Amino acid sequence: MSKIESSTKSHHHVVCLVLSLIINLLFIYKWYAGSEGWHPDESNWTKKAATEAEAVAAVSCSGHGKAYLDGLILDHKQQPICECNSCYGGLDCSQLFSDCTVNADGGDPLFLEPFWVKHAASSALVVAGWHRMSYTYGDQSFTSQELERHIRKLHDIVGNAVTQGKYIVFGAGSTQLLSAAVHALSSYNASSLARVVASIPFYPVYKEQTDFFRSVDFRFQGDASLWKNNSETSTDHMIEFVTSPNNPDGQLNKAILQGQNVKAIYDHAYYWPHFTAIPAPADEDVMLFTLSKLTGHAGSRFGWAMLKDKAVYERMERYLKLNTMGGFSGNSIKSFEAPESSPSRPRRRRGYF
Repeated sequence: MSKIESSTKSHHHVVCLVLSLIINLLFIYKWYAGSEGWHPDESNWTKKAATEAEAVAAVSCSGHGKAYLDGLILDHKQQPICECNSCYGGLDCSQLFSDCTVNADGGDPLFLEPFWVKHAASSALVVAGWHRMSYTYGDQSFTSQELERHIRKLHDIVGNAVTQGKYIVFGAGSTQLLSAAVHALSSYNASSLARVVASIPFYPVYKEQTDFFRSVDFRFQGDASLWKNNSETSTDHMIEFVTSPNNPDGQLNKAILQGQNVKAIYDHAYYWPHFTAIPAPADEDVMLFTLSKLTGHAGSRFGWAMLKDKAVYERMERYLKLNTMGGFSGNSIKSFEAPESSPSRPRRRRGYF
């Protein structure tokens, strides 16, 4: 009988010890986790964001528009309002406007939208509210080294640009990089005015942007072909914009002007397999690319320049630093994911293209 009582008391002690340990562990966890304690719904904070994103993406807008998380909502229903494509209207974009005219001058790359809808899972992103709040990255620079690595990898896989030995700078789309490149190249010889030219037909922003900034270092001087046999090109500082492939004729243009004082800026926005054949990797001194034509994410305003000359790289870096204090990190996030599942990335099964 005494043995049974002794065994029972021993078990009671073990149970009390285990309960004591559990209670103490809970107190310790509560101490370190914070006074508010642990809540299961807070451990999966991405769930609500994902649910909201999928709910908005499910709004069909009659197939003639899209609803967005950051778009307008109907106040009394908290339901997102459809943003309709051209020629359509109404709350669900079902109304066709018979008097609509086609905008042949527009350049929105919305034709790539079905590709991303089809690859919704592989291209979706969830971003924490505290993501990249600093001006700079961990190395105190304005450039993501990981993003740069992805860009080099993408070019190497696609085969449309030589990346070895090149410097890379990021900008708010290639539009900002156009002005940065003109500034950097015109600084080569500050004693003379740089003449900026381009072959007709050319992207209107080449002229508009050059004229807008009214710099004392450069002026837009029209069609490049008019300067081909001009004796002044051998002495004057010339900067030629070269669009390759060109828009709208698709020609793989080369610089018309040659000489020691001639510098070329190659705009390779459309130099991707879903726009043109790639006969060889581009290897010019100054090459510009943009995410808008690679993946269709024009609203992200992200572009990059690949440069051979370190001095040009440093001038462009300084221009961009003073102009915008680095790039918007939200653009970099999308750029990380988009090229990995990009329309130009070779696949065994191409899907959309």
